[in-house]
Amino acid sequence: MIRYALLGVLLAAAAAAAAPAHADSDGDGVPDAVDLCPHLKEDYDPRLGGNIDGCPAGFVPWYDADFDGIEDHLDSCPTVKETYNRVSDHDGCPDTIPGEGAPSSDSDSDGVPDAFDSCPSVPGSIHGDPAGCPVAGPSSSDSDSDGIPDALDACPSEPETYNLFEDTDGCPDAAPERDDAFTFADTDGDGIPDRMDQCVLEPENLDGYLDWDGCPDVRGISAPVMDADYDLVIDSLDQCPTERETYNGIEDEDGCPDVAPVLPSHIADSDGDGIPDTADACPDSKESYNLFEDADGCPDTIPLNRPAADSDGDGIRDRLDLCPGQPETYNGVDDTDGCPDKIPAPQDSDRDGIPDADDRCPAERETYNGVEDADGCPDDDPTILAGFAFTDTDGDGIPDRTDQCVTEPENLDGYLDRDGCPEERGFGTPSPGDADYDGIPDSLDSCPDIPETRNGYMDGDGCPDRVERHADGDTDLDGVPDSLDQCPQARETYNMIDDLDGCPDVLSDRRPTADSDGDGIRDRLDLCPGQPETYNGVDDLDGCPDKAPPGHDSDNDGIPDALDECPGAPETHNMIDDSDGCPDAAPARDDRFTFIDTDGDGIPDRTDQCVTEPENVDGYLDHDGCPEVRGAAPTDPTRTDSDGDGYYDGEDLCPVAPETWNKFRDLDGCPDVTPDQSRFVHDTDLDRVIDDADMCPLEPEDHDGDADGDGCPE
Repeated sequence: MIRYALLGVLLAAAAAAAAPAHADSDGDGVPDAVDLCPHLKEDYDPRLGGNIDGCPAGFVPWYDADFDGIEDHLDSCPTVKETYNRVSDHDGCPDTIPGEGAPSSDSDSDGVPDAFDSCPSVPGSIHGDPAGCPVAGPSSSDSDSDGIPDALDACPSEPETYNLFEDTDGCPDAAPERDDAFTFADTDGDGIPDRMDQCVLEPENLDGYLDWDGCPDVRGISAPVMDADYDLVIDSLDQCPTERETYNGIEDEDGCPDVAPVLPSHIADSDGDGIPDTADACPDSKESYNLFEDADGCPDTIPLNRPAADSDGDGIRDRLDLCPGQPETYNGVDDTDGCPDKIPAPQDSDRDGIPDADDRCPAERETYNGVEDADGCPDDDPTILAGFAFTDTDGDGIPDRTDQCVTEPENLDGYLDRDGCPEERGFGTPSPGDADYDGIPDSLDSCPDIPETRNGYMDGDGCPDRVERHADGDTDLDGVPDSLDQCPQARETYNMIDDLDGCPDVLSDRRPTADSDGDGIRDRLDLCPGQPETYNGVDDLDGCPDKAPPGHDSDNDGIPDALDECPGAPETHNMIDDSDGCPDAAPARDDRFTFIDTDGDGIPDRTDQCVTEPENVDGYLDHDGCPEVRGAAPTDPTRTDSDGDGYYDGEDLCPVAPETWNKFRDLDGCPDVTPDQSRFVHDTDLDRVIDDADMCPLEPEDHDGDADGDGCPE
């Protein structure tokens, strides 16, 4: 059945050639005489604006060089037309009927080869006998010459109008009424069709500047991406900015029209895929150009383990990607279109660092003087500052902006009096020390006895400083000389955002969380937001640059000789004494793991508050691991200690509840809980885990992501 059906199609196409006035081999309503693709149907695609040439919209001429209806990538003879005679009609080559030495003849020129024509000397008629014979009798006449025999013609005296609407009835007709004035969509109504409009939702402001791109623009501030030839390759990357790219799998990223490679005639290329047979792994099968192993010469498909083609690897599938050859730049601007783009800079008319959208005085620069510096307006009224003082909620003389305990007054006992918190001196001395109380530990402080002047200039070195002055003038005293300062009247804000231009600036609103120095630690947690952390195992979470302990390392085991017990032999890092610098082997051990108990009192060191002193197990606080000495037995029977905490009932505010020895109000005889606020006196090892919750109060937590809440180094 398939054989005869195919024969019928071929014969009908051939028969059409016998009626030159109305010959239409592909039946698309476009006569062969004007049909550029007589073997391919016109699809009347409205996107081409009614351009009817007889070819489908996706047809590209060089895909079918010989116009035989077989595209070149399937055509074994791309420059010679196929002879449709039921002999290898799909290979694109002219051929002969087996057993004959010449192409099949058609004596009556009715399009039916003599070998299959029952009437080889009498031409068949259109819509007649598929065997090549005319319709017998009067029914063979065609009064209106429309190619439909009168016997089949409902209007034998009126010719059919071939318009793809009831074209087989033989009657003139009109297609159903439709709007021929097709127009492309224009969402924003700016007169630029969406297909060429780079800002579909924003109308062009037609200001004489880039009016063809469809985007509103302001000279010097916004810079829309230019694509003069609308081939989706922006001009800055387009090697042919005025000629559109032909997306045919051949160098689709360069922006230039191109055709599949054609090799010189003396180089063999059996399958015509542009890859010489000598380099072609499949010389008889054409390469399928799909950006997947395109150089091997074999047809292939995207591997099954890839859900869909993504040529530019930007995570957006090619069928949804408007720029399949250019990766998307994920910056919050049209991140789903698959095209690279840039964030438009916010408009700042007075260049004071405050965008016009947030600036109450967009035409006047802000004067940065500590008075309403965020409103964008100049202000220099000296009366505004008259009598000004920073808030001090607890009245301890330390402004709230530097007071670590805003609601608790400092007790001014000579110990950390600058932090604003009341302290009770502990039994140990906190370390590391900070002799000048500038918040920078002495070990990192280049000037440990002189406090840092926090002025936004080298605030991490611990030394007082002032902004460098320049001989050629520095009006705003921001360290950027006027000759290089784009905002000589406004100070630079040193936040790692254009710090060399001399202008105040703000962090991008598009950044989810500010990280001015880009060290991965958010500014609100970063003690040095303007200086990046040096990740070297030394306080890597504080956001400040620091140095590893200096010293020579003879055995290159990472432990300086000053700390290395075996400086001539490298440490074997096997979790056994890895910090002593000596090679060692893991001892034979019982797989039943037990925690270390240095003093052998049965309480593991991790919970033992007195690691080197054994618990005396006297029934009093036996779980803390510390030996206790009960208060001396009173000689006066009237002086009792009901709760056994060492305080006589007459002096004990809680005579029936024992004191909790936690360095917090330990003299009142009452059980209590350490306040949530951590202070040096309650965090002996300064690891930010208060002693009450710290299983290793004398050893700082290393914050390595493993059990960081227990206060012990792992």
